[in-house]
Amino acid sequence: MRKFEIEAVGMGTNNTGYPGAFPPAIQDLITKTVGGNVLHLFSGSSVIGNERVDIEHPNATVNSDIRQFIEQDEREWDWIVLDPPYAIIGADTKLATYGENKAISSDVIFRRKLLYYLAKHTENVLWLDFCAPVIKGFKRQKLWLVLPGGFHTVRVLSWLKKEMDLLL
Repeated sequence: MRKFEIEAVGMGTNNTGYPGAFPPAIQDLITKTVGGNVLHLFSGSSVIGNERVDIEHPNATVNSDIRQFIEQDEREWDWIVLDPPYAIIGADTKLATYGENKAISSDVIFRRKLLYYLAKHTENVLWLDFCAPVIKGFKRQKLWLVLPGGFHTVRVLSWLKKEMDLLL
């Protein structure tokens, strides 16, 4: 049995005015965890990361579809932070210009490409989602159960640490 830490944290309130932005408590948790050369995929309004990739938000350092970005990027990163769309009420309307309106976990073809990219380009992944993904060659270091309160769905912030290099 593999062992990893689990911590429950309150989500807090997103008072930024941008749907999907990190509430201050989660922003603080992420900034205290990551360091060095950080890539943030699906960055939205966040300013976490040396390179922030989002389809159109002005806070991104690169405005690009994530699929295209990972096909072209060859750099190494100390950390890759992901906050992909996972459950948005009225997603078809809200994300019409974004190009992505479903959970990444349900797109098997893209998920495989993304996991390959992560395995090739980083030692540490921090991923906020409804699920707690596992990547071949990585181990769970820590999970934060992010509790929004009420009857809302729990989110999981997963820290995955590279355990071994795969022959890629």
